[in-house]
Amino acid sequence: MKRISKLCLGFLVFGFILSCARTPQRIELHPVYAIPRGTPEGPGLPLGVAEGLDTEEVKSSTVRVVYGEGDSTMISSSFFVADDKIVTNIHVVATADLASLHVRTDNADYTIQGVTAYDVQNDLVILQISGTGAPLVLGNSDTVSSGETVFCVGYVGYPADRFNIMETTVLSERLSGVWLRVTPNSPGGNSGGPVLNTEGEVIGINVAGNGPIGYAVESNVLKKLLDRSGTIEPLAEWQTRDTIRAFSYLGQASSAFYNADYAGAIEAIDKFFTINPTHTPISMRYGNRGYAKTLLGHSKFDKDAPDIAQQYYREAIQDLDRSISITPTDTPAYFKRGYAKTLLGHAEIITGHTAVAQQHYRAAIEDFDKAIGIYPKFPAYAERGTVKVALGISETNRGRTMEAQQYYHAAIEDFDEAILYDRYDTYAYIVRGYTKICLADFEADNGNMEDARSLYESAITDTDTKNPYAYHTLGVAKAKLEDYTAAIDDFSKAISLKPDFAEAYYNRAVAKKMLGQKDAAKVDFKKAKELDPDAGK
Repeated sequence: MKRISKLCLGFLVFGFILSCARTPQRIELHPVYAIPRGTPEGPGLPLGVAEGLDTEEVKSSTVRVVYGEGDSTMISSSFFVADDKIVTNIHVVATADLASLHVRTDNADYTIQGVTAYDVQNDLVILQISGTGAPLVLGNSDTVSSGETVFCVGYVGYPADRFNIMETTVLSERLSGVWLRVTPNSPGGNSGGPVLNTEGEVIGINVAGNGPIGYAVESNVLKKLLDRSGTIEPLAEWQTRDTIRAFSYLGQASSAFYNADYAGAIEAIDKFFTINPTHTPISMRYGNRGYAKTLLGHSKFDKDAPDIAQQYYREAIQDLDRSISITPTDTPAYFKRGYAKTLLGHAEIITGHTAVAQQHYRAAIEDFDKAIGIYPKFPAYAERGTVKVALGISETNRGRTMEAQQYYHAAIEDFDEAILYDRYDTYAYIVRGYTKICLADFEADNGNMEDARSLYESAITDTDTKNPYAYHTLGVAKAKLEDYTAAIDDFSKAISLKPDFAEAYYNRAVAKKMLGQKDAAKVDFKKAKELDPDAGK
């Protein structure tokens, strides 16, 4: 379901409060922590039809569940499990507006007569409907093995409303021993749709996602639920049950994440699990709550409350520790814990605790290593690379230039991997360009101007995108090459996109001063100081 998918990972604003060492009135990079990181998406979800399946047969048995109007329209999926019964997720219909609720295939519209069975633990509900359809064959999910190819089926959410079959791969181990893990994650709208093996048998039901990983309830759980199917309960009456109404909290948590209300997300997550404490993905409670605490801490840090931020980061790590103890192969949990440790290191850096900060950074790298080790295509390379940049900068500030350069080179290798996975990963390009400038500065300081020029030029190629931090990095690289006019243009573009960009004003002032534009430079220096009294220090 489109709305629920936002709960899983939210929006990731990633970074550190480090930058290459500054010299007064010298062109320098912005702090690398400031570069925002959107949620890693991967190379895009493939839409289409899988080979080897009878597409028309599968499509005729897969059912849309639609309610709402306009931009509030929600589209999810279900499928026939008997002539007059369909199955979907509880979260799909728990809060559905009955007046606008439609259940349909391309050839027929159906009316929901009621609920015949449901499983709060595994987010499944069987609905009796008017009319009949062709049920899909339920396979034996116990035979599904790691590395097996399966197909996630359903409808891409509003406004596309497109039938889709996507090839995915089963990952090792189940979530809480019951839910299959597959990759890549299926598009929003697939909630409640079938997961098929290569024989066209149902071996799972799409239920949730976490970054690039999707989850599906095993078909054998559905078989047991079907055996319990009995008396019809009206849908409106069923929706009033406390355990069903609780699913609204998942939607609230999703909306809270989307609106950066992380305290609200934590409250909604806890309310849901208080009412439904046996819900199967209990590790997700701690994983998502921990991530919300991390983002809440980040928001506190941005408001100059580093002590409160550190408290949230530590609580987040505790939640993520618990998530991992429940599901040791929970790749997203390692990723999120690595992120929390990174921000905790950042908080230590600004209070002057460099050695402690480095411990947190190295621990973060270990978590990113673990995430990648479990699932090599998990998009943690750019984050790991940025932590290595942070370590390189801290080593530079300690005068350990050899170690710093080693970290920078290792970081570039990670960014290369990130871009190989997703050639549209703007963040990876920007920070790779940033890192090349740091390396070029070493070469320039050592008199190796040809190597320095090559790295500055490569940084320009990396950061050729419409983003304020990309333009600023471009400007820095061009200024290092003494092309001050072009640098001023890039700094101006950065400012137009981010009017409070103190470093851009400061560097534009330096560039103007280098061109002899003293009065214009004074105006920019003044503006930079108004935005950030520490600008240029």
